[in-house]
Amino acid sequence: MKLHSKQVSGFMFALVLSVGLLFPMSWAEATVNKIDINTATLEQLEAVKGVGQDIAHNILAYKKDHGAFKSFDDLGKVKGVGKVRLEALRETFTVGSTTSAGETSPTK
Repeated sequence: MKLHSKQVSGFMFALVLSVGLLFPMSWAEATVNKIDINTATLEQLEAVKGVGQDIAHNILAYKKDHGAFKSFDDLGKVKGVGKVRLEALRETFTVGSTTSAGETSPTK
């Protein structure tokens, strides 16, 4: 059976469309949205591949004891997050607000 380029193109279009319907996030959202480790909930952290329950708890405990993460690399100070895991999580997390909910920024 020989396939023509129109048949292949039609199949590829149907395949891409069906994947888009299964995962309704735009490509821009998929590549831009990162989880802010300073505002993430336990559930959000646990849902990240490579984090799990123990490390999620460790992240929240570290933040409670040391305050907000000032840079992504501070995540490497969390128990259970070594160099390899840190690099694997680099594309997943971001560091946004460094002010905790109970803190206020100084005003002048």
